[in-house]
Amino acid sequence: MAQNGGGEPAGATSPLVQQLVDTIAERISRGEYNFGTWIRQESLARELGVSRMPIREALGQLQALGVVEIVPNRGARPRQPSLRELTEVFEVRALLEGHAAHEAARLITHSQLQVLYAAVDDFRAVVQAALDGESTPAELRKRWVKANSTFHDTILDAGGNTQLTATVSSLHHRIPRNLTWTALDADPRLLAENADAHARIVEAIDRRDGNAARDLMIEHSRRARELITSRSQETFTP
Repeated sequence: MAQNGGGEPAGATSPLVQQLVDTIAERISRGEYNFGTWIRQESLARELGVSRMPIREALGQLQALGVVEIVPNRGARPRQPSLRELTEVFEVRALLEGHAAHEAARLITHSQLQVLYAAVDDFRAVVQAALDGESTPAELRKRWVKANSTFHDTILDAGGNTQLTATVSSLHHRIPRNLTWTALDADPRLLAENADAHARIVEAIDRRDGNAARDLMIEHSRRARELITSRSQETFTP
């Protein structure tokens, strides 16, 4: 994201700021910036090849969207949602992603289906690695979050509704996907249960059973919500 001549050219600030908004929000969604982690403007500006001004503007926009909070004299960090907000966002996500799964069962291509099956294999591999104790929690988390993003993004893409995809993406900025991993806590039993849920959704899509795919996706999302709220009530403010 290099600058021309070392600064933002006239008329290009708004597209640049929007790109930074998207970049920072995506990093929050992937868990690169966890709740309570400070987003360092200086290091981010150096990494992306921009000045601090557009970084500040982007963080201001993200604060207006409820994605980050800016603390005077401290900086910005991902905003921790309330328990009520978390519950509401998961409820909406369940309905939207359930509809996407229903449409994916009708429209998915062979190559997209293979991606889903490969993601299920990746989930199973993480379960086995957790059982074997050969990987660190950080390594397991990275592999799981990658497979999870691939799985859900592929279903959204297969559903073919760009507005639905954009809406789900905005919800992931509010409640990052990697939060589910935090609730799973590298527990092999919970990981296996989660992997089985993903597998059942793929099988329903493969059978072109849209109703089953929708219902399974909704149940999967609600189960994730239950895990997160039950393990995190002491950390979420009402």
